[in-house]
Amino acid sequence: MFRVLFVSLFNTVLAVVSVAVLLLVELIAAMLVYIYLNLYHIATFGYFVRLARSVLDVMAGQLDYWLPKSSDVVYATLIGELGPKSILLLLVGLLSSFVIRSLARLVRRFLNRRFGAPV
Repeated sequence: MFRVLFVSLFNTVLAVVSVAVLLLVELIAAMLVYIYLNLYHIATFGYFVRLARSVLDVMAGQLDYWLPKSSDVVYATLIGELGPKSILLLLVGLLSSFVIRSLARLVRRFLNRRFGAPV
């Protein structure tokens, strides 16, 4: 009886730790990509910032369309605080997260097929 409880508790702790480690790896990867672009590819970084400004403008436009009465308050608090570089960092984080999670899923599937046991 206690064995089942301990195994369940161990699996839960292991899942929480693996999610935390994956988030940390994603955060570090996003920051490294952002810093690399900013330091070594200034023209590309500037182009991405201009694209992020367009994304920010589209978000503000959608906010004005869907919530016209509260758009001033939201723009003053949320959208006004986010600049194009912040949006770019968010987008880089999303992209790096997608790539890292896809690679982790591929490795997990490969290990499942190779060894026949769930990893």
